[in-house]
Amino acid sequence: MSRKAVMPDGVRTPRSYHHNAFGARQVILVRMGRPFSLLGFLPLAFSLHLSGQSFTHTIGGPGAQDGVGALLLGSGFAVGVREFKDAGPHQGLVYTMSNTGGLVSSSPLGFDQNTFLQGLANAPNGEAFLFGSVLDPTEGRHHALVVKLDANGEEEWSHIQNEAATQQYLGAASLPDGGVILCGVAANDSDHDVLVARHDASGERLWEYVNATLTDAEAYGVAVDGNEVIVTGRQLTFSGHSDVLFLRLDLEGNLMNSNTTGGALDEVGRAVVGLGNDTYVIGGWTDSFGTLDISSQSRKQHAYLLCMALNGDTLWTRTLGDTLFDHRAFALQRASNGDLLLAGERAEQGRSDVFFARWTVAGGSIWSRILDIDKEDRLVHLLPMSDGGFVGTGWSFGPFGRQLLFIRRSAEGY
Repeated sequence: MSRKAVMPDGVRTPRSYHHNAFGARQVILVRMGRPFSLLGFLPLAFSLHLSGQSFTHTIGGPGAQDGVGALLLGSGFAVGVREFKDAGPHQGLVYTMSNTGGLVSSSPLGFDQNTFLQGLANAPNGEAFLFGSVLDPTEGRHHALVVKLDANGEEEWSHIQNEAATQQYLGAASLPDGGVILCGVAANDSDHDVLVARHDASGERLWEYVNATLTDAEAYGVAVDGNEVIVTGRQLTFSGHSDVLFLRLDLEGNLMNSNTTGGALDEVGRAVVGLGNDTYVIGGWTDSFGTLDISSQSRKQHAYLLCMALNGDTLWTRTLGDTLFDHRAFALQRASNGDLLLAGERAEQGRSDVFFARWTVAGGSIWSRILDIDKEDRLVHLLPMSDGGFVGTGWSFGPFGRQLLFIRRSAEGY
C-alpha cells in the first residue's frame, strides 16, 4: 500500500541551497511543499531554471539526510532518502522533486524499526527498487529490505527478509519480469560473506546464494545481462588488504565462476555495468595503481575502471586521480549514447568534493569535473537522462548538517 505525507508542523523547515544559472548560490526555504526564494526581487533568471538545465540542491531538516538514488517522474523526480533522526527510529523517505530539483513533498516508508536505505536501482520501465535493511532492536541484527516503487514513485510493495543472521542489501539490478537481483552481505559473529538473492515481481525471495570465504567479503554492485548475473565488491586478502571481487551466477542462483583481482595494496569494486559481448566494467577505487608521488613514494586512492570478460579475465584498467587527493567512485552508469558515467568523491583531511567523469566504453577519458559545495560532498547514484546528461544523488555536509545532495548536469558535465 502506498503512503503519502507532508512535512509535519513543528519540524524545522528544510533548507535548499540552489546554484543558479549564473553560479551564485541562493538559499531557498521549502514551506508547504512550495519553494520560494529569499532573493525574490532579483531578475527572474536568478531564481528559475528551465526544464533540462543544470541545478544543484542540498535539502534537509533535523538529523541527517542522505540521498540514495532518483527516478524520473512525469513532472520531476522521486528521490530515496536515508534519514538519521535525533529522536525516534531512523527511517527511509521518498522525496518528490520538481523538474528543477526543488522539494515538493516528503513521504515516509513507515517501517517501525530503524530503517537504513543503502541504494536505489532503476528499471527500464521507470520503476525502481529501494534496498537496505531494517534493524530489529530486540535481536540486534539487520534484516534485508527491498521496496519496489512504481513509475509514479509510489510504494508498490516491500519485503523484509527475516533470517537468523544479519543480512543487508547493498546493491541491486532490475529484471525484465518485474523482479530484482540484489547483493550485499550476510554476517555472523566473526566476518562477512557475500550475499546474492532474487526476488520475484511480487517481492517474494526466490533464492539466496551466500559465498562463504575464508576472509571477509562484501558485495556492493550487480548487473544482469540475459541469464548472466555479475557481482562485484571486495574481499580481504590474507595480508589484510582488499581485492576487487568478481562473481558470475545464473538467474537460478548457481555460481558459474568467481575470482579476485588486485595489486599490492587495496582495490574495491562498488558498481558494475554490462557493455555487451560478454564484457563488463567495474567502477571503484585503488591505491595500488595510478600516479605515484615520487617524493613520498606513496599513492593516493584513485578512481578505478576495470573491464572484465565473462570468465573473469581482465581486459583493461583505467585510473582517475592525482598526488594530492583521494578519488573514490561510488556510482557507474551508461549514458544515453553508451558512454560510461562515473561519480563519487575527491577527498583530503576531513574534506571532500564531488567528482564526476565521462569515459568511452574503450576506456578513453572524455572529461572530468569537480563540484565543491560544502565541507564534505559525495555522489552515490547516477540517473542517465535522454539528453546525454545525468541526475546525481548523494549527500553534502555543511553548516546546516548532513543533507540530501541533488544535482543535474548536461552531457558535457556543466
